[in-house]
Amino acid sequence: MNLILKNATYLFTSNVIVRLLSALTSILVARYLGANDYGILSLALAISSIAGYFTDMGLSHTFIREATKDDKVDLVSLVGGHFKLRIIFGVIVSIILYIIVELLYKDPYVKKVIYLMVYPTIVGAAMQGIGATYFQAVQQMHYTALIRSLSGVITAATLILGLIFKWSLPLLSFIYGFSSLFGGFFSILLLSRKISLFRGWNSNLLHDLLNFTLGGLLVMILPQVPLIILEKVTNFEQVGYFSAAYRIPSILYQVPGVVAAAFYPVLFRYGSNREYDKHLEMAIIEAKTMTLLGGCMVLPFLLYSNWWINILFGAHWEKVASLLSIVCIVVLLQSINYPLADSLTTKGYQKKRTFVMFITLIVAIFCCYYLGKALNSLGGALAVVVIELSLLIGLVLFNKKHGVLILQRGFLYNLVVLLIVIFLGILLKDYIHPLVGSLFFVLIFVFLVLVLDKQLRSLLIVNIMFKEYKKRSKC
Repeated sequence: MNLILKNATYLFTSNVIVRLLSALTSILVARYLGANDYGILSLALAISSIAGYFTDMGLSHTFIREATKDDKVDLVSLVGGHFKLRIIFGVIVSIILYIIVELLYKDPYVKKVIYLMVYPTIVGAAMQGIGATYFQAVQQMHYTALIRSLSGVITAATLILGLIFKWSLPLLSFIYGFSSLFGGFFSILLLSRKISLFRGWNSNLLHDLLNFTLGGLLVMILPQVPLIILEKVTNFEQVGYFSAAYRIPSILYQVPGVVAAAFYPVLFRYGSNREYDKHLEMAIIEAKTMTLLGGCMVLPFLLYSNWWINILFGAHWEKVASLLSIVCIVVLLQSINYPLADSLTTKGYQKKRTFVMFITLIVAIFCCYYLGKALNSLGGALAVVVIELSLLIGLVLFNKKHGVLILQRGFLYNLVVLLIVIFLGILLKDYIHPLVGSLFFVLIFVFLVLVLDKQLRSLLIVNIMFKEYKKRSKC
């Protein structure tokens, strides 16, 4: 458990820094470009995310599964096979992407922005994934954190330079892609010092890959569906408004996802060894931890959305405030959906997870199309909440008894506390400065959760004592 907490701390700390930098630069870019051009940039980012996933195709899951089976696994052959498959997938994705973009988009300016961002991202994502997955599998996640942090810092720094020197949208889009490429080179450099990249092959990487591919693809596509469909039923200005509101939660809910990554190898080990009681207990701890973080991130934007939008984006983006108060609910729902989905995957029920994701994708397409067409950006905001609720229901139903237990013991108690704090916040928020209130209500939420949850409180105390013991041992 201490190793999980240590790895979670590495990933969480680095990603908080990176996400904050990413959020800050995204906000500055939005203010600089305006709603229309920011809508184009957001579309390119959505396509880049999907294209980047296709260089993985579920390989990270099968790699971690094989690498954590036992202590005698041949990591050289696994890494060699992983590297070769990533290269093949990257080439195929590059060709298919060009065909799709040429068919779907006629505006040369839009296509130029997409190409300048996506192609460097494909190469960078492939190389980053090789290193990050290896270090996650061997539970040396300070290296995974370092890879992701460097890429994020490079992105933020170069974009700020772009805003200072007033670079055009195409050049800014290329900078996004270039930062991923730079992170990829660094990932390969770190990995090459640990293990050979080119030797060996392991066919087990392909075992059950299709189910992981489909499941992972659906996970990647779902957050991008609203942006892609809104562009077809409204205009880039509405896409820009929606994207500005959605950008904050989409960055924030990756933070609980980072914590999930630290639990993932351990859950896989318990699942592979059929230690289902330990697996359930670990999934509940994961859910408690993630919903605690999710609640902390939701509270400020639920209670003070108008103030945050005015501070971050400016008065001319005030339309986004109502959207933000809706889409931030996604963060809370994601914080329980992660553990439920991981519980299925790590017990070998990837097919069930894939089926749930497929049904949710159908719901997403219909919701985004009809709600977006009727209500523009507001429809998109409502759609993303419906999508996450649909996913939650499906994951609980297909996880049988464990799904209900994870929901009940890992989420419902934290949800009740959160609702109490929200009610308290609604009563008192007008009497407290928004910045002070944001911090105050988050601290109240954390305090109440830790007071009422003995297990989380004990884990926190044990981790603090372990760190203190290590410090004294070194002395």
